[in-house]
Amino acid sequence: MSHRSRRTLVRIIIVALLMPLSFEFLGFRMTPSLAVMICLVPLLVQRFFAGVVSWRLPDLLFLLCMFWQALTIFLNNPERFVAWTGQQALLSLGGYFAGRLLVLNRDDFLALIRFLALASMVSVPFALYEALSDNPIILRIITDFTPFDSFAPNDNEPRLGLYRAQFVFVHPIHYGLMSALILVPFFIGLRGHLSAAARTIGAGLIGVACFLSVSSGAVLSILLQFLIFVGHRIAGIFGPAWKILLISGALLYSVLELASTRSAFVAISGRLAFNSQTAYYRTLIWEYGTQQVMRTPIFGNGENYWPRPHWMISSSVDNHWLLMAMVHGLPALFLFAASIIYAFFAVNRNTGQGDEETDRLRLAWTMSLIGLCMSASTVAIWGEIQLLFMLIFGAGFWMIGAMPAAPSDADGAEAASHQGRSRLRYTRFAPVTRGEAARRPAEAADREPQYSRRTS
Repeated sequence: MSHRSRRTLVRIIIVALLMPLSFEFLGFRMTPSLAVMICLVPLLVQRFFAGVVSWRLPDLLFLLCMFWQALTIFLNNPERFVAWTGQQALLSLGGYFAGRLLVLNRDDFLALIRFLALASMVSVPFALYEALSDNPIILRIITDFTPFDSFAPNDNEPRLGLYRAQFVFVHPIHYGLMSALILVPFFIGLRGHLSAAARTIGAGLIGVACFLSVSSGAVLSILLQFLIFVGHRIAGIFGPAWKILLISGALLYSVLELASTRSAFVAISGRLAFNSQTAYYRTLIWEYGTQQVMRTPIFGNGENYWPRPHWMISSSVDNHWLLMAMVHGLPALFLFAASIIYAFFAVNRNTGQGDEETDRLRLAWTMSLIGLCMSASTVAIWGEIQLLFMLIFGAGFWMIGAMPAAPSDADGAEAASHQGRSRLRYTRFAPVTRGEAARRPAEAADREPQYSRRTS
């Protein structure tokens, strides 16, 4: 598959997940992203098992996680097995394979960054109008003037004097996460491809898009990425940057865990929430959710009822990692977490090998996913943002073992030409061939000198 075909398919996937419409097909609710992935997944799976890309340990861990999740749904909710497995195969597995097989080198990755950044920047006028008027104009147009359905407009109360913009996503935080995912890769990764002014303006627009979601999780993601970037630069002065950051982060979390009367995670997420009521509700979800995990640690509870106070009417869990453990058990959480952590280490293993641009892309990809993983502790990830998350996760694997590119044939010929020219010597005499150079000493020996000085 040519690079042009790969990049076109990636753009089609992104455009499809940004189309907020749905329709019924054979009794199933279909969206453009699901329809596109139905067409692509068989091709991607065939190419993956045909060995187009090398197998990595995260591939095995992720596939085992998918198998375990399907098994737990079969055991807990057999009536949901077919629908759930089909949807997860399209969104999670399809997004992961799309990233692995359609983003194979630096240029593919940069093309992905550019297109996602452009989508985020274009969204700003629509999101700003929505934040000021509480009118998701694109969703309204689809609902009122087309035969398709769309996502329900959110009914959240204003925060900081703004309504929460959801743009074309099912929830405002998903819109914020889309922008938070691409901000750092755009600003850091496109250095050398765009001027500093263009990158600053573009990053500012992406940051505005994230802020218009008025979501503490999305804003927390950007703040965390900024802190990691600053810490990485400072730690790099003293030694291995990631090792120093990991040790420092672990020590800081341990201190907070000892100093707080609650879990350090609950304390941090509560203090960073825009709404105190939201923070309190998240604390309750964590308390009763972890109790459910302890009751069903292996195979989870599926999509069944989990005990909680009667006034906690909603069964939604605003914590993707906790929800995974509750529904599918701790093995699914451990397998998925191990896949991500190993990928982080594998991608950054060759940092500092001389290719500065690839090192910047490694740092940007890692920071982006760390920010999303942290934000996922404040929201459930599903639907279109789940597809985007898995696409970007798989898109970074080309950097595993990536080394500076060898010079091409054209570059080698040009270098040889320069080397040849550097050996030229300028002279007023005509060039001498190899045959002439061999004859001239013999001719000189036969010729008698015209002048000589005799001594007696």
